[in-house]
Amino acid sequence: MPTGGFSGTPHRRESFHLTSRSLLCVLLLATLLGVSSSPGGKTCRAAELNPTGSLPEVAKRINELIYPTFGFPAIVPRGSRLVIEWDWRKGVPGAPRPEMESVNRPEDWEVLVTTSVAANQQNYDGSVPGDPDDPPSEWYRLGGPSYGTYRNPVHTVVNTRRLTVVGVRRGPSRRWPEIFGQSGFEVDHIEVEVPLDVPLDLYDLHVRCLSERVSSAFRLADHQPHALQVIKGYSDHLRIVHITDTHVYGPEIRNGLNLDYNSFELREPRPGTPARFDLSAFGYPGFPMDLDGDGKTNEGAIYLQEELQAINLMNPDFVVFTGDAVYAQKNFNTYPKDTWIWGDVNGDPGTEYRFEYTWWYDELLALNVPVFCVPGNHDGYCWDGHVVEHDDGQEIWQDLFGPLYYSWDYGDMTFLAVNTLDWEKLDPDGPEPFAPSDANPILWALATSLFPEMARDYDDRNGYLADFTNIFLPLKVIIPHKWHGQVRGDGDPWGWAPWPWGPDPDGDGFTGQLAWVEGELRRAREEGRRLKAVFMHHDPLRTAGSPPEAFANAKELGLVELAAGEGEGSQALMYLLRKYEVSFVATGHTHSDAVNRVEWAPYGSSPGEVVCINTTGAEIPVDGNSLLLDRTSQGYAGFRLITIRDCRLSEWGFPGAEGNPDRKWSIPGWEGLAVGAGEVNEYTKYRRNRPVLQWMEQDNSTNPSYPRPPLRNGEGAFDKPLPLNLEGPFDDVTCKARNTLRQPGAVMDLYGCRLEFPMRYLSGGAYYAVRNGRILEQYDADSGERMVVVLADLPGGSVLPIRVYAAGRDHGRPVVDEARIGDGGGVTDRLVVQITLRAHDQEAGLMDVRVSNRPDFSGAYTRQAETMAGRSWTRRG
Repeated sequence: MPTGGFSGTPHRRESFHLTSRSLLCVLLLATLLGVSSSPGGKTCRAAELNPTGSLPEVAKRINELIYPTFGFPAIVPRGSRLVIEWDWRKGVPGAPRPEMESVNRPEDWEVLVTTSVAANQQNYDGSVPGDPDDPPSEWYRLGGPSYGTYRNPVHTVVNTRRLTVVGVRRGPSRRWPEIFGQSGFEVDHIEVEVPLDVPLDLYDLHVRCLSERVSSAFRLADHQPHALQVIKGYSDHLRIVHITDTHVYGPEIRNGLNLDYNSFELREPRPGTPARFDLSAFGYPGFPMDLDGDGKTNEGAIYLQEELQAINLMNPDFVVFTGDAVYAQKNFNTYPKDTWIWGDVNGDPGTEYRFEYTWWYDELLALNVPVFCVPGNHDGYCWDGHVVEHDDGQEIWQDLFGPLYYSWDYGDMTFLAVNTLDWEKLDPDGPEPFAPSDANPILWALATSLFPEMARDYDDRNGYLADFTNIFLPLKVIIPHKWHGQVRGDGDPWGWAPWPWGPDPDGDGFTGQLAWVEGELRRAREEGRRLKAVFMHHDPLRTAGSPPEAFANAKELGLVELAAGEGEGSQALMYLLRKYEVSFVATGHTHSDAVNRVEWAPYGSSPGEVVCINTTGAEIPVDGNSLLLDRTSQGYAGFRLITIRDCRLSEWGFPGAEGNPDRKWSIPGWEGLAVGAGEVNEYTKYRRNRPVLQWMEQDNSTNPSYPRPPLRNGEGAFDKPLPLNLEGPFDDVTCKARNTLRQPGAVMDLYGCRLEFPMRYLSGGAYYAVRNGRILEQYDADSGERMVVVLADLPGGSVLPIRVYAAGRDHGRPVVDEARIGDGGGVTDRLVVQITLRAHDQEAGLMDVRVSNRPDFSGAYTRQAETMAGRSWTRRG
């Protein structure tokens, strides 16, 4: 390890040289500015977040029910309690709400959960005409079809369970550190109990006020999809999938001077996108589009759908997304618009945020595991009042996913989500002059004559409109003022201290988000949490031993420096992470894999280190074979599995064929992608190969440009038509799951892969068994099927036929090993008793237990056998 306690993967800076005498240089510079994976921005009228938000009311997904949410879920053991947060005022101070005395009884509320079906839903139709200031509901909340572009999900079984309300109170939010910039905002806290009979699954949460003591205006109902994960109990072993930089529908340069800014590589418009005439010769294919030739048009971000289905099979404890969900620098719904070729197409329904965020929300509903969402730079730009009206990304984020920063506990572990685009909405002091120190003066003069704002340094997340029709390119793009990292709170100004870092230079403590970070880490230490970890978009360490690149200004392909950053707080963050002995930080932004480390010492009191893990983007990257814009890279699109054992960071990546000592490489999203082998993963690999994990493959392509191999011997698919419950149900189903992760330096055996089999209900002692797996639980669904939930281990490079089948009839009674009440008596007259029960069955296994006050078991309380251990009971009657 180098001196100073630093180690890490070297980061190669890319350089690019052009002569400023060529017109091509100016065109190329503008192209770089317009489609870089970093920019986006604008100047706005207000310096504060607006509690009413940027979205019209019909578009908001977070209303009264503000915790748990889709992007900030709760993970709760059954039999324990959950505190729901309800905001009558939607973040608006002084807005009306009922008196606490009129809604404080448990009977004033109804709380239900329904099974979250992993479905890529279609929730909008952007082709309906309308006014952006008063939009039609179809733009944001289409009623169906309920399963969108997934014509054949594995199943559509939905169960409903009621949660018992045990108390209601009013006080500051404990989950949102700030609600639209307001700390300590007062909300209602509804405490509920999760029953023991709730199956282990992901649920939508439904809350309704029933109180007759309030007016009908306050008898409201709200819900959040995929908001509650019910588990057996917290474990000291965790598997976390880290995914980042999806950029759904983001324009990227695909191949040199082929100016296809739409980059439809495994990416089609979503359903509901207005039709557009075909101009493929100019790089603008027509809509509707069936790019992969599978007979289904406008499927959306196919690459993301395939990655999410692989994650579903892996069955991690949870997923963390660390930003750049969208691109958000154009209006994709009407794009291209306001150009000298196409003119104003379909009007202006707002910025790209309005539609792209909705699309990403819908895509993410395909996950069948809880996902914690952290914003990135593309998610947080403010376009309010300068380029177009409305649309502050950080306001929209809070209307859709949750707070900009927050924390959650999982057993003996604490996790923080940090917002690293912590810039002002509007620079209160105005811009300062900016001139890069090493810019070619001729090139700089040409660039700033076209785009004068390049010579101004704004400390905000706004931007300006770059009109590329000036240089004969048919597009307009919004360019941000700042897109690199900052975390505010009286920490370090840029470059305040030489390395290694020191503590707070003023010695008076932190404010703002930095103070919140320190407070949460201090709380975790005082509560004895054995592991602390942080998720954020910008890496505060890379590269170790020098100021972090993701907080500095940006030099686009080595061509010219732009005032993208020099934000405060990176060294203060690292000081806090070391002082409170954080195990790891997971980040994105750079679309590349890297690992860097720094020791806890001298600020922490124990031996150890912070491991900073940077994960590749989920979006398919530039292929590196372009004529002039060569970004030759070993990178690829994918995601990362972070493994924790005994509350200690254990695994986080592959060494790759090169044998990288820091195991920096992520999981490639598709088979055939080389991992650390020194070769470029070209687009053809994505086109001709299937996902890295295959288990519900259904479609073959007839398009010769997408020659994906046909399914052979049913590998990677079910042997029965989907959905299983609608096409069946069946009493014998096999899924041949395929794990392709077996190549030099990238072998992964997957443990605990989850599959759900809704089977035909059996009676008369008949029961189900599983081959090549184990039954996690089975229960009778509300719709009549017997749901068999299977866990299976899938070795790398294998095809595993996981079969659920009717195994026969079991007429023997279970063997009771122990059954006693309290200290062992056969009967008791006490109202509260402890029942001890141990039993086994060698054939069908144990399913239900009945408890009754009567010898004939009339009115017996029936529950799943596994929920009965150590249960206290209150006798009634």
